[in-house]
Amino acid sequence: MQGGPDPDQEIIDVRMGAIKHKILILSGKGGVGKSTVAYLLSLALAKCQSSKVGVVDLDICGPSIPKLLGVENQPIIQTPYGWKPLVSPNGDIKVMSVASLLDSDKTSVIFRGPRKTGLIKRFLKDTFWGKLDFLICDTPPGTSDEHMSIVKLLKNAKPDGAVLVTTPQEVAMATMRKELNFCKKMGVTVLGLVENMSGLVCPCCKETTEIFPGSGVASLAESYGVPVLGSIPMDPMITECCESGRDPMENYPESPTVQSMMGISNHLISLINR
Repeated sequence: MQGGPDPDQEIIDVRMGAIKHKILILSGKGGVGKSTVAYLLSLALAKCQSSKVGVVDLDICGPSIPKLLGVENQPIIQTPYGWKPLVSPNGDIKVMSVASLLDSDKTSVIFRGPRKTGLIKRFLKDTFWGKLDFLICDTPPGTSDEHMSIVKLLKNAKPDGAVLVTTPQEVAMATMRKELNFCKKMGVTVLGLVENMSGLVCPCCKETTEIFPGSGVASLAESYGVPVLGSIPMDPMITECCESGRDPMENYPESPTVQSMMGISNHLISLINR
């Protein structure tokens, strides 16, 4: 006997209905800087047109968003309206993550699929997000329970689509093809690809040196008919901001990494508003 409609879905739809744009951040494999891109994109979007932005960290077993956004070791407060998300000192970005529900940053999260799904549902249903312009959903690498859960739960709220993050090496390209096929099967619009670690910014002269050969990302995007939103070089100064929870948009606005990220956010806004 099949079960009836999910009684929580209506509440999720109401919560998500107050948010204009829902964007998934995906990657085929780990180590490509997906969470860093989600973090930088949230800051860039907050800076563009003074947008109100939230980030939900769906990497249940490896959450990193609270540290990146400077809200590490702060507890989530339960209110009559639901969980109150943490607010980053950088861009006033709202943050929800399993890391903020743990007693210690050394606590391991050992969840099976159903429990992961239940927690993701609570992030959407029980968090008092309020009215936002953007909700960035930072997912774990690959195509697993978390991805299928968020796509299903957001279906009625009509998410704008996904931004896929990769690095230029062929080993990353191979897994990115699987991610693109996953999006096609699940009916998720691919907003575009972001090439991360496209070069290294010299801390002295600010010149960018390519460290990976080839143009695999551009070729991959062309073969699948999706746009390349932009390329992000590595800048040691931005890395330092990531480690300390500082805002690179304010501290290093002339960095090639920040300039690239602002260009990507503007490109993304033009795509979802057309």
